[in-house]
Amino acid sequence: MFAQREPSLWLDQQGSALIEGAAVIPLLIALVFGVFEFSWLSYQQHLVAIGLHDAADYLARSPDPCNAVSRAWKAEQLHAKNLATRGSLSGGAARVRGWTAEMVTTKCSKIDNPVEPNGLSRFRSASVYVVTAATEFTYPSLGLLSLLHLRSPVISASYSERAIGAR
Repeated sequence: MFAQREPSLWLDQQGSALIEGAAVIPLLIALVFGVFEFSWLSYQQHLVAIGLHDAADYLARSPDPCNAVSRAWKAEQLHAKNLATRGSLSGGAARVRGWTAEMVTTKCSKIDNPVEPNGLSRFRSASVYVVTAATEFTYPSLGLLSLLHLRSPVISASYSERAIGAR
């Protein structure tokens, strides 16, 4: 008599939404935090690219670009590194947490500009100087990657610009 009144557990639907929610909500939370983490990574990469662009642009327009023996060139390189990482020549708040001026490398390369068989060269001068600012450092994760026991990706970027007025 008691068995006839009790419905079968397989046919009982009370609480099924709770069980389905308990199964789906952790996946949705992981998805939301994953999207947020990788959006933050893209934003940090963008800030690094802007900083390197600013540094190379600053160096390319410096008064004596690419003169390695000039004291002004060495000071300009320090200013460019601060501009890349801090957004200001003298320093300030960091653009990206964990990215320092020591992580930025700058160089000036001389590129020969040979005369083509048609008698013309690609550029107006015999050689061209190109200033490059580059960096490579580990992305400071928001915590999701370490929670999942994954290594943080390395942000690696560079920007080059032709030096104006280089000799």
